[in-house]
Amino acid sequence: MTSLQVGILYGFMVKRISRGYSTAEMSFLMGYSTDYIRQKEELKQIGFSFEDIHNFATALEERSWRGFSYSYEEHNKEADYLLVKTLSKVRIDLQLFRIAEDQSQTLVFHLLEENPGYVRYPTSEAEYFQEAQAVMKVLFEGRLFYSAKTALEIYQRCRTISGNNNLDPKHIQAAIASFTSLKEFPKLKKIRSKEYGCMYEKVFE
Repeated sequence: MTSLQVGILYGFMVKRISRGYSTAEMSFLMGYSTDYIRQKEELKQIGFSFEDIHNFATALEERSWRGFSYSYEEHNKEADYLLVKTLSKVRIDLQLFRIAEDQSQTLVFHLLEENPGYVRYPTSEAEYFQEAQAVMKVLFEGRLFYSAKTALEIYQRCRTISGNNNLDPKHIQAAIASFTSLKEFPKLKKIRSKEYGCMYEKVFE
């Protein structure tokens, strides 16, 4: 990776973690059907396009954000990097090392985030999922889904209706899944848009 690619990666990770979103939640809000951001962070896919930066900023609802470069990496040459991810019950440690020609490692950054699989308050979490389901039912029975909507639009509408700042993308994602998996019509259908990624529309047959 180049120093610029490292800087953008760092900027993405800091923004995501500070918002409290998992990689799966970010990918969902950006319109991906897979955990695209996790693949990027784990260096399975290298680099971010201008479209990635735009979609990321839009999903964060910070359209003015354009990514930034981490000043520690001042050299312009490409280098090999290793991301070390250490999981515990409560948290995830993320460390990026630059690998020198002699195979020595230099720590570039070290970030911590809460493990998304850890549920601090199980009762409250169950209530949030139920609330998301109830709000989605109201939207589904209304006119919202007569035209296709992005995951971000649905998440924003659900937050507005509920007024609950504790509703996370994962709660809405689970609620959406329950309506796309209905055995009978009407139901939600996931459609793919070249411009917006995955979108959701109400279908009757």
